[in-house]
Amino acid sequence: MRKNILILAIVGVAGYLIGQQSAAKRGRNYEDLRHQLERLWNDPHARKSRKELAKKAGKAAGQAARAARKRWS
Repeated sequence: MRKNILILAIVGVAGYLIGQQSAAKRGRNYEDLRHQLERLWNDPHARKSRKELAKKAGKAAGQAARAARKRWS
């Protein structure tokens, strides 16, 4: 029984250490990803595309609402 507990403890510590090392490597990647997403979000072309898509989505929602009112009235 003690042998099983010792093996579980060793596996747990090894898993913790591997996870900690992996998280440290991933942390830098998350920072790079955040920086890239900020650049994309602030890009003038992307901003223009977002505005156009929002306008189209608004029109489509309005048409759908009118169609639903017409159908269910």
